[in-house]
Amino acid sequence: MRLTIPLLILSLSTVFAQDNKKPFSRMDVFDLEWASDPQISPDGNQVVYSRRGMDIMKDRRSSRLWLIGADGTNHTKLTSREVNEAQARWSPDGSRIAFVSSTDEGSEIYLYWAKTRVISRLTQLDRSPRGLSWSQDGTKLSFSMLVPENPVQMVAPPKKPKGAQWADHPRVETRLKHEADGSGYMEPGYNHIFIIPADGGTPRQITSGDYNHSSAIWAKDGRSLIVSGNRNDNWEYEWRNSELYSVSTVDGSVTALTDRNGPDNGAVLSPNGQS
Repeated sequence: MRLTIPLLILSLSTVFAQDNKKPFSRMDVFDLEWASDPQISPDGNQVVYSRRGMDIMKDRRSSRLWLIGADGTNHTKLTSREVNEAQARWSPDGSRIAFVSSTDEGSEIYLYWAKTRVISRLTQLDRSPRGLSWSQDGTKLSFSMLVPENPVQMVAPPKKPKGAQWADHPRVETRLKHEADGSGYMEPGYNHIFIIPADGGTPRQITSGDYNHSSAIWAKDGRSLIVSGNRNDNWEYEWRNSELYSVSTVDGSVTALTDRNGPDNGAVLSPNGQS
């Protein structure tokens, strides 16, 4: 009996302590923060990462880039800008960080110089860039971006009178996949790969055709990119399948590197560039 009573008291106190804990509520999501996409500097001394959370005033996710030493010291915000930043990528020599940041006109590619902490905007794009990748010599950047396609139009709608409030024009859809969870209707077009000089300039489209491409990395000599995509005739119905392709940065010619069922992506080049 002497053993049972203390155990019973301890058990009851544990139950009461659990009952007094505040349950997770819907509004607590705005207090959460998490780290993602860590990128280690070439010398191994620093890490740049995306610090993500939820903006309670705008009810949407936010992302800021932060730098931290490999030993956990010198934890600082990369820039002083209070806008969304993501996709940070170190240049091969570690002197610069390319990243994507939002502006009033949309998302653009920026450069951050590690030594001077100077920031410069590189692009003025029509759509948001993704998948930044440095060339091996640090002179160029590649990225993917949607190239819009004119939607199908069965008939030309009549011109409405000035000031009239008509219903939206009907939407004609011929694509198998035209909506996505969380974002809704997908703008017609295809995702293509572009390259741009690291000191700025006009982006140049490398891939072409009615196919989607992503996840580009540079070959060692800079004369080609390794790209993930599905360029088969039946690609729209084989949406889980993809292959790796070598795309020439000189003339855009494409060579298939894989031919198998299933997704092929996330390619990583060996240090000597041979495999």
